[in-house]
Amino acid sequence: MLSILKSIKTANILLALLMSLLIFGAIIMPAAPAFQEINTTSLFRWLKDAPISVSWWLISAVGVLAILVLNTVVCSIDSIIKKHEGRKWLLTIAPQIIHTGFAFIMLAHLLSGIWSSHQFAVMREGQGVMVGQKTALYLDTINYKRDSGFITSMSAEILYLSEKGRKRRSVISPNHPYIHNGMGVYLKRISLTPFPQALIEFSYDPGAPWALAGGVIFLAGSVILTALKLRDKSV
Repeated sequence: MLSILKSIKTANILLALLMSLLIFGAIIMPAAPAFQEINTTSLFRWLKDAPISVSWWLISAVGVLAILVLNTVVCSIDSIIKKHEGRKWLLTIAPQIIHTGFAFIMLAHLLSGIWSSHQFAVMREGQGVMVGQKTALYLDTINYKRDSGFITSMSAEILYLSEKGRKRRSVISPNHPYIHNGMGVYLKRISLTPFPQALIEFSYDPGAPWALAGGVIFLAGSVILTALKLRDKSV
């Protein structure tokens, strides 16, 4: 069993199976109404409520990914244990750094799949919503610029009001959210008729820091491995 888990052939088979499942999913997703809600809740919460007839391929893909991560970890441990004498340590460890970055990214997806949330609210100026149990968020002012009848830029001033009366103001705009206790507040779009109003997204993604760390580690391992390979060729 261990020999199968640490096999590169196993990794290639898993990758081929994963790609096949994702291609199949990409084909059936547009035709299945159940997928319209997949971006408004966490993945595992959606899988719990979705019909198995449309979600089986996604459940299978998650299972394949889990085995692939296990394969990656076992391969990395085996490679370090069997380090060849005289081989440079960095050349041995660089691929394992890449594998570690991959594992962190998969951990990020797992955390997001379990605990992430995405909620939307259409708000007018002066309107507020509760964010958590003790904090309220108010949309203070909607700002925009128009050119030839089209909106060319937009932003919104928001006000946080805590239970103790503490106020905190901020300005949000597309691609410039405000982060409050790990939750991002995004301005998605605005409408001016019949009165100014904004679509606000409240997004919580606990996997984001792990994904960032995994990306940095993956990049570092790739740079180290490439530099060492190039150096060996030039010697």
